[in-house]
Parts: sequence; C-alpha cells; structure tokens
Amino acid sequence: MQHPLLAVLESQERTASWLARRCGKSPAYVSRVIAGTRQPSPDFRARAAVSLGVPETLLFPASENEAA
Repeated sequence: MQHPLLAVLESQERTASWLARRCGKSPAYVSRVIAGTRQPSPDFRARAAVSLGVPETLLFPASENEAA
C-alpha cells in the first residue's frame, strides 16, 4: 500500500528530496517516513502539509499519528 505522502508528492510531481529541503530534513528521513520505518515528528508532519498545501490528516492518517 502506497503511503499517502508519496501519493501526494507524485500527484504534484515533487520528490522526496524537494520535500526534505522544504522541511529541513534529510532525503533519507523523508524516504524512511514514506517506507514506514520512521515515525514522522510533529514538526515534520506540519511542515510537509504546509509545503504541499494539503491537510496534515491527508498525509498522515489518524492511526499513524496516534502511533507517533
């Protein structure tokens, strides 16, 4: 199952590296979030949503937010 963050990045023709630069994180951090091997920090969730212009809840479903 594709991570919602990756789906939005692809729909906007953006890359994980682009998002990493916008959020002040490494590309590896973003890749790990997308792969599900790293829980995103609250700061990253907020910055990613603003950078992509979508609600945070669209990028990070409630079940993932509760696990963080």
